[in-house]
Amino acid sequence: MSDAKYREIPIYCPFVNRPLLLERPQLLTDLAVDRIRTAIVDGELGLGAQVSEAQLAQQLGVSKTPVREALLRLKGEGLVEIHPQRGTFVFRLEPDQVAQLCRYRAMVETAALREAIVAHRPALLTQMSRCIAEMEVAERACDLKALARIDMNFHGQFLAFCPNTYLKSGYDVIRSQLTALRHRSPIANAVESHELLVHAVAAGDTDAACALLVEHVLENEPRYRVACGVS
Repeated sequence: MSDAKYREIPIYCPFVNRPLLLERPQLLTDLAVDRIRTAIVDGELGLGAQVSEAQLAQQLGVSKTPVREALLRLKGEGLVEIHPQRGTFVFRLEPDQVAQLCRYRAMVETAALREAIVAHRPALLTQMSRCIAEMEVAERACDLKALARIDMNFHGQFLAFCPNTYLKSGYDVIRSQLTALRHRSPIANAVESHELLVHAVAAGDTDAACALLVEHVLENEPRYRVACGVS
């Protein structure tokens, strides 16, 4: 039997290069998301401020399409509100929404802390202590921006060591708004309040640790209200 009968025949596939064609627009959207998110979190864009797709596109040096797609993603994160016929606005919470956010955060973080203590207490303590050391450095330098970032990382350890994926997903609902509010209202004396929590976890007193955490989270409500301009 002749080998020629089984020779390879080139196959044309019209979809082979499609991912390459989509790569650049997708990359531009990702970059726009990161840049606009940073502007909101850092306060470059004020809470409640109206944002213009055309102005953002000009500032970022891209067309309006990736900016429009970026704003839709950020709407999903709770960072912007899109109102037909009115425009797009940076989020801003009303007093009752601030209270709801704090209560929800307290519930999720305490539940995550309980599970993290059971599953990975030594590793959790190591990371919490590392954050405390970083806080001490930032406090001495009066670096409030760094304190806000470290504070977020400290509380993020509860979720990082929590094996419950549903709790992690539940925290993602408020993560972006919480980060933006933290950067607008950093705690100047963060070390002391967080050290108490570390000591409770180190002593194995989960109930005391959770009680301290609830108190710590809820006492942020007045500062978050001020950040939203609704005090």
